[in-house]
Amino acid sequence: MGLVTYDWKIDVLVAISTLFILLYFKIKSMYSYFEKRNIKYVKPKFLLGSEPDGLLFKIHIAESWDRVYKKLENEKYGGFYQGINPTFMIRDPEYINDILKKSFEYFPDRIFLVDEKRNPLDENVAYVKGDKWRYLRSILTPLFSLAKLKWMYEEIDKCADIFDECIKELADGKDVDMSELLARYTTDAIASCAFGIEPQCLKDPDSEFRQVGRDFYDPNKLSMFLLHLRFSIPRIMMWLKIKTISTKIQNYFLTTTKNILQQRRSTGIVRKDFIQLLLELKEKGMVELSSKNVEKSETHKGSPNKKIELTDNLLAAQTFIFYVAGYETTHYLINYTFYLLAKHKEIQDRARKEVLEVKEKYGQFTFDSLKELKFLDNCLSETLRLYTPIPFLIRECSKDYTLPDGAVIEKGMNILIPIYSIHRDPKYFPQPLEYKPDRFENPPANGTYLPFGDGPRVCLGKGFSEAVARRVLARSLEMYEFELSPLNKCMDAIKPNPRVVIATPLHGLLLRIRKRKDSK
Repeated sequence: MGLVTYDWKIDVLVAISTLFILLYFKIKSMYSYFEKRNIKYVKPKFLLGSEPDGLLFKIHIAESWDRVYKKLENEKYGGFYQGINPTFMIRDPEYINDILKKSFEYFPDRIFLVDEKRNPLDENVAYVKGDKWRYLRSILTPLFSLAKLKWMYEEIDKCADIFDECIKELADGKDVDMSELLARYTTDAIASCAFGIEPQCLKDPDSEFRQVGRDFYDPNKLSMFLLHLRFSIPRIMMWLKIKTISTKIQNYFLTTTKNILQQRRSTGIVRKDFIQLLLELKEKGMVELSSKNVEKSETHKGSPNKKIELTDNLLAAQTFIFYVAGYETTHYLINYTFYLLAKHKEIQDRARKEVLEVKEKYGQFTFDSLKELKFLDNCLSETLRLYTPIPFLIRECSKDYTLPDGAVIEKGMNILIPIYSIHRDPKYFPQPLEYKPDRFENPPANGTYLPFGDGPRVCLGKGFSEAVARRVLARSLEMYEFELSPLNKCMDAIKPNPRVVIATPLHGLLLRIRKRKDSK
């Protein structure tokens, strides 16, 4: 009688096979979420979701979700899958306005999960949730008021003066891509206004602060893929303890902020910048300004009873988000606007006429005089409509929410608001691909124009970004004329880089700059 041998490999194979079968049916069950609830949705491809081309970097993520938007045409909302995760897409402006403002209590948080011990820079006002967000928002909002922005404008103006000197070298009628120069300008403006660091990038393209920006937004790095995953599978990313900010960048911001705070405390130096406001906020519980033209103090009224210690790391996290939220978005806002004004000579001439009238009236470009450039502001608004820096909003439902038609968005469900698609929908913006600044003579309907978001989580840096853009555009239009390079004239549309979440052009925007004959 022969012996029966035991092969443990068979048991392992059976166990693995069983696990995969269970996983397969679990995913198939998740993919039936919308069907079970009789909600129209875009069918997914297994593991890859409803529109995988964005996740695979074949097209930009906004274009990928635009396909979903169009497949759900005539629906106020619908479903799709990011990978295996069911997500509501809200298409109707009234629903969007309700979610962002009227029913904000149901959707107060973004989907980021924060581990401040491993990733201290994540503990910023854009990422955190709940009481911590409410507290940070309540104390930071006054720091971005019109009065504080006016207080910091002197630093913006200094950086713009250096930019004015640099652009002279480009005004020779040759093809030029202004992206790098504008990136250095906005980096200097943020470094100066946020950290109190003297402008260096415009004079030194290889300065440390500029290199940090290149490293953070390098579209060829693994970090961009990880950032995509952070939007689609945040809990798995947290469980795996995967960082989306490199240790090098993290250490740079933490060290730089702490060194500046220590220097200010030890020397008593006072400078008109964001970090000074944070320092006063931490040490006095309020912000005091010496300017005669602004209020003397602001307290953080409405803060929750739960107090949160304002550590140096927490302050560093706020300066970090000031940088990353403002640097790339602002420099591309200006770059796209230069390009569109060069493409549309008649609009450029109208903007210049307004700039020259304001300059003649006031003699210089002050914070207040620049706010009279209404048509230029319309040009910036139209640029933001066409090339919205962040082309979507994602929120997490905090408690069951009933839509007007009776459908329920369950607690924990993610919702996506497709800003890119709404901005290009002819129902809300006729001839949506045309550059028409006059559309903004009247305010757009609620829920149709969201370049900075809306409601309590609207972007705090909106005014700063606009001030930085307005100043450099006004001076440049006064001094120079812009036209498209012949290499760009064949471009009907700007192709976005699929590897970057922010609306970044895949190819350079080439211009030709000439000094105006009657400029001084």
